[in-house]
Amino acid sequence: MERKTTILAVDDDSDILNLYRLHAKEQDYQTVAAKNAEEALTILQQVTVDLIISDVEIPGMSGHEFCRQVKANEQTKNIPFVFVSVVTGLDELVEAYSLGAVDYIHKPIVFGVFILKVKYLIETSQKNGEIKEQLDNYYQTAMQAMTYSSELGQVLEFSKTCALAKSFEDLAHSLFLTTRMLGLNCSLQVYDFNNKAMGFSDGGKLPPIESDIMLLARDQTRLYDFGRRTIINYARFSFLIKNMPIEDAEKYGRLKDILGSLSDVIDSRVDILLVHSAAKQKQEVVEMVSSTMIDIDASFSVLQKENVAALEDMMENMEEALTLLGLTEHQEESILDISQRCLVRINNSFYKGVEINSKLAELHKKLIAIVD
Repeated sequence: MERKTTILAVDDDSDILNLYRLHAKEQDYQTVAAKNAEEALTILQQVTVDLIISDVEIPGMSGHEFCRQVKANEQTKNIPFVFVSVVTGLDELVEAYSLGAVDYIHKPIVFGVFILKVKYLIETSQKNGEIKEQLDNYYQTAMQAMTYSSELGQVLEFSKTCALAKSFEDLAHSLFLTTRMLGLNCSLQVYDFNNKAMGFSDGGKLPPIESDIMLLARDQTRLYDFGRRTIINYARFSFLIKNMPIEDAEKYGRLKDILGSLSDVIDSRVDILLVHSAAKQKQEVVEMVSSTMIDIDASFSVLQKENVAALEDMMENMEEALTLLGLTEHQEESILDISQRCLVRINNSFYKGVEINSKLAELHKKLIAIVD
């Protein structure tokens, strides 16, 4: 059954209380009565009241003190409070207003005017309550939107810094700066093209057990939850969050959306860094091979030239030696012929070495082309 609108009337005059009941009943309002403030305070603990009407001059606690206590109580402070008095000067109105009253009625009461005021105050209070509830909802929604907007701003900022990451260390550093601002404690593990794991933690080195858990969880679902922890699995990385707010469903769901966005950004950058890393490794291999080939080529050329020079010196020295030996012309020609044939063979080897050098140079060009 729908609750009736209820008025609390406080007055030591029983006739006035009866008139309150009579006129309130005509509007289908319910009236509860009290002859003093102490009794009224007890009623307020037991009954839901929509309007309080109180005489200023009542036995015991004054109407002013009664109003002060009503407004000091969190449960009753929003109930509209109306004073009734034979005195309605400026000072009295100012004091009533300062205490939190919404109206001040002069005695003797004109009940036709009185009931119109009561009806207006109750309807206004109910509408204000609805408006306040709506505003509270709007405020809550706005705060959530601002929070979400702020968190999205952090994702956008991470996207910018992530795009500048030159290494997985840079990427992890940028990620952990963002997750710390979100109040999260995280670890990241990246897998290269050979599935070799590279681990990072915002608390220092990645503990071995975290690395093992992330490796085993790769075969699970994209989001693997266990207790307050969540692992987000992608093909080339695992992202471990160690302190998810499971006690706050709204924040938990919002953070999961944000972490999904962060993970998408990480995924795109990890692929680029892996390609760059593989290219860098190729470049290093090519540079090493090229350097070795250049050294071999230089050493081989020097060796060839030294061999030819040594043979030419030998031929000159041999001719001088033959002159001194007193050999016959035929003997000298035989020895010189043997030496000449040896020199021809060495020259042929030299030119073959030149051909090898050309092939090495061509191989060097092909290696450079592969990297480029």
